Amino acid sequence: MNLNERFAALDENLKLDPAERKRAEDLHNRLGELLAKAGVAKATHLQGSFARKTMLPPLHDIDKVIELADALREEFAGPSGPIAAMELISDTLQPDFPSASFEIKKHALRIVLPDQGFDFDAVPAFNLEGATRWIEIANTRDQNWERSNTYELIDVISERNKVCDGRFVRQVRMAKQVVQTAGISDALPGLHVETFAYEAISTATEHPEALSATLVKAVELLGGTYTEPTGVDQISDRLKAEQVLTAQAVLGPLSVRATEALALAAAGDETGAAHIWADLFGEQFPRPAAVGETAFLRQLYAGVGVASTARAAPRTRAWRLS
Repeated sequence: MNLNERFAALDENLKLDPAERKRAEDLHNRLGELLAKAGVAKATHLQGSFARKTMLPPLHDIDKVIELADALREEFAGPSGPIAAMELISDTLQPDFPSASFEIKKHALRIVLPDQGFDFDAVPAFNLEGATRWIEIANTRDQNWERSNTYELIDVISERNKVCDGRFVRQVRMAKQVVQTAGISDALPGLHVETFAYEAISTATEHPEALSATLVKAVELLGGTYTEPTGVDQISDRLKAEQVLTAQAVLGPLSVRATEALALAAAGDETGAAHIWADLFGEQFPRPAAVGETAFLRQLYAGVGVASTARAAPRTRAWRLS
């Protein structure tokens, strides 16, 4: 298995299960239909990493926007409006999902549907007049409705993915996998990783080069100021000082290792490079066989030495360990 094949295997391992994704989309549509029928919502849309196709498996919290009916705008205009909107949504859905539970959060109503394996974070919102890609979303903490360009973010990521021949969202998932394997996902939320990738990858780029560039860009941006890919929200302000220090301490050495992997591959040592990438990605990346095991297998197939008296191993296993 060469380096390209190993990255192709990683890519497959980081995709959401298609059947599970379809089930989530169907359930999202059903919730939307119920809210529309009741006159609560005029439209519902998926958002977040699920919609941008940058979510790592397994499928978990799914973000969605519930565009409330225009007739409700005046009723929910006051300070109690955001909470009242979430209560209306839960009251509307409860009869059809009697075992569901609901939790009011800052921006979203968490909808927990037993036995589904995933939850929804439903964000009540109103369209901004004359701004089709901007909305006002509920904020229960500040008791108001705040502007959001979440649709624009989806558009920007989709456009970058097209420019990169469909590789960009896959490379974002790979970058998120490095962060997850390093154990710093809590310190560095996914949108920050997407931002680093967006700043680092602007054309169709091979996976190793894209991942190395993303890690280098992360180290460069951390500790400074940066916005998410639309250029509107300065998300660097959301990180606490300890989060930044943790991310810098971990990603600095990892970026060096990624650069080393590129150099090894360029020098013809794909096996050495693959071992480094396996360290960075974890078990989702096929690691080459240990040197001793590889030598034993070669002797086995050649029928020499100690292995000559052993039963020949299947060729398929040799391919998997190559």
